[in-house]
Amino acid sequence: MLNQDEILKKMEEWPKHYNPKEIEEKWQKIWLSEEYWRDVFRFRDEDDKSPRFVIDTPPPFTSGELHMGHAYWVTIADTIGRFKRLEGYNVLLPQGWDTQGLPTELKVQYKLGIPKDNRQLFLQKCIEWTEDMIKKMKEAMIRLGYRPEWERFEYKTYEPKYRKIIQKSLIDMYKTNLIEMREGPVIWCPKCETALAQSEVGYLEKDGILAYIKFPLKEGGEITIATTRPELLAATQAVAVNPNDERYKSFVGKTAIVPVFNIEVKIISDSDVEKEFGTGAVMISTYGDPQDIKWQFKYNLPTRVIVDEKGRMINTNGILDGLKIEQARNKMIEILKTKGYLVKVEKIKHNVLSHVERSDCLSPVEFLVKKQIYIKVLDKKQKLLEEYKKMKFKPARMSYYLEDWIKSIEWDWNITRQRIYGTPLPFWYCENGHLTPAREEDLPIDPIKTSPPSEKCPLCGLQLKPVTDVADVWIDSSVTVLFLTKFYEDKNVFNKTFPASLRLQGTDIIRTWLFYTFFRTLMLANNIPFTTVLVNGQVLGPDGTRMSKSKGNVVSPLDRVDEFGADAIRMALLDASIGDDFPFKWDIVKGKRMLLQKLWNASRLVYPFIANQRLDKPESLHIVDKWILQEHKKFVIKAINAYENYDFYLVLQELYSYFWEIIADEYLEMIKHRLFEDDKSAKYTIQRIIRDIIVLLHPIAPHITEEIYSRLFSYKKSILLEELPKVDDIEEDKRVGELGEVIKKTNSLIRSEKIKNRLSMNTQVSVKLYANRQFIELINEVKEDIMKTLKITNLELIESTEEKVEIEPANQTMGV
Repeated sequence: MLNQDEILKKMEEWPKHYNPKEIEEKWQKIWLSEEYWRDVFRFRDEDDKSPRFVIDTPPPFTSGELHMGHAYWVTIADTIGRFKRLEGYNVLLPQGWDTQGLPTELKVQYKLGIPKDNRQLFLQKCIEWTEDMIKKMKEAMIRLGYRPEWERFEYKTYEPKYRKIIQKSLIDMYKTNLIEMREGPVIWCPKCETALAQSEVGYLEKDGILAYIKFPLKEGGEITIATTRPELLAATQAVAVNPNDERYKSFVGKTAIVPVFNIEVKIISDSDVEKEFGTGAVMISTYGDPQDIKWQFKYNLPTRVIVDEKGRMINTNGILDGLKIEQARNKMIEILKTKGYLVKVEKIKHNVLSHVERSDCLSPVEFLVKKQIYIKVLDKKQKLLEEYKKMKFKPARMSYYLEDWIKSIEWDWNITRQRIYGTPLPFWYCENGHLTPAREEDLPIDPIKTSPPSEKCPLCGLQLKPVTDVADVWIDSSVTVLFLTKFYEDKNVFNKTFPASLRLQGTDIIRTWLFYTFFRTLMLANNIPFTTVLVNGQVLGPDGTRMSKSKGNVVSPLDRVDEFGADAIRMALLDASIGDDFPFKWDIVKGKRMLLQKLWNASRLVYPFIANQRLDKPESLHIVDKWILQEHKKFVIKAINAYENYDFYLVLQELYSYFWEIIADEYLEMIKHRLFEDDKSAKYTIQRIIRDIIVLLHPIAPHITEEIYSRLFSYKKSILLEELPKVDDIEEDKRVGELGEVIKKTNSLIRSEKIKNRLSMNTQVSVKLYANRQFIELINEVKEDIMKTLKITNLELIESTEEKVEIEPANQTMGV
């Protein structure tokens, strides 16, 4: 048994203040050591006894900047991985990088000044840029405490081993008649100069015009149409009205003459024409919007492309050729006005189909006629709508967004992109559009550099040419599960790890990464890719709006990480329900930092009494310890259930109400005197409580919990090698629970009265406590503990219908 001086000296071994920067960087270095990888973080391929838990984590695009959205899912992934290890799972926590894409090309082209026509040098600089960006992002991830298995499960989508899987998957889809080349309308971004998939576009409200234009009729008279795209007059193939519009019933079947261009077109009726829009008569151009495409297919109309890849006008008989869209629109309005065809122009706000998948583009798209490679999706919609229900969603409401997207798909997936830095499509083609795949033994290949399997097309005998376009980036990232589970490499591993246990991702990529992974895996492996999909919301700026540099509300997770610590940032990020958007505020981080300091102080307080001891449960427990263990049991059960449901915010809520409000504020104060007396019941109980708390907090706040564990316990190399707390041995007693409530109420009454009388908590007082008989009977059981805790020299218990206390400093006489 230590005396008071020895105890105080012992406490000096433990710093008073928790230094997050020092301790976090220490543990991050330890976690990255080969020893800890081998013994703690390695996915054990040979372990067939432990249940496996495979997480499909998002491979972020290598922008070089780890923003708050990255920090959020990184924290979620790491928290789940650590909890599942404590739960006894053999965890595979990978981390990939989505490396190929237009943003990198633009950086290399314009920031580094490397021309695209020097293809080899351009690709080399793209890779160098990518590797530099990965280095920066990886360092930031590690600083937040993220510990995936970098050693074996870090992948980059441009690398040969990953590219081989991408190309093999495409060849397999081709063999099952899911891939074909055909000519047709293509969604095209003139700003990015590449084709897009339907998932990459969406409607944005923009300022525009509605031009009312007179079309002369061949039979005499005229019809006035309304259009937002007067610059597309040269591509007009028909005029359409609603069959139920009485104004135009006599016009159907007549011939209209397109003004300025003198093109004769038929007036047709179609129920998709909105009678209330403009004049109720519209022109059908090839192509102005998706509706024009539907009408062109429906009525087999001719096509005339008058916009090129750079968004310039062509094929307009020299009238608008060479002008950009906006310039052409303005010039056409002037021409129509001059020639007397323009009735009026209204300024409007309308929804314009735009390239929304990239926030730095957001430009309107056009529809060009091009020969492209497609994956057939449309005829699989019903199967997708049936199979997606086999996946569990957290939150459950997120399944609606996937279902809604599947139902809204109107186009097959155009997978060709007119770029350089991307996965080469492993095909050659002939003029008839027949595709010839590469030999699987040659993968990965670049058709531009490789000879085809045969000189002539096997189907028609024409000369073969290499496909020079590269794959859509979602082709790359949609095989993450198949890559990780070794679908093509090791069927034994695949059978043990597939489907993956969990897909982790944000709401913003449900219709891209989630849909494409689901679709491709279902087509290739005939199964869902994962059993559960966890969809997190968005981290907003402190003002509650989406973070944007233009708004000045962007917050980086690393801005104050050294000040508050990664653990406090992680706690703040997880203090919201999964799926909900929430604002990030440093005040919340500061509050979490205070909670961690409180945990540090409590651990320091008990350190001299319990450090590096294995204290067995005594035969008899003090009644106060019985009460706190009942509270402890409730906390442990609630926390474990919350983790299993991915309700991390509930873990934090329970931790605060249990640890701060009960353990720190009540229990620790009550057992101090017993700790100094070497009471076995108090020492055993507080040791068990602190150990269980840090084990349960570890997944969310790993650094401080590793440090406390190493100082207080060190039973094992890492806290991650411990097991989750077990509380089956804790008996529940209603009377003990009632005693706890009486203790808390008594402490609160007396402390409040001290504050009211402007007395410090250490001031010794005489107390009269008025309460009912049951209350007094319960307090009598812990009277001595209450007196020692609250510095009471004399405690008089008086039966009364009213609960109240009267106090006076101990050196004064208590008044009646």
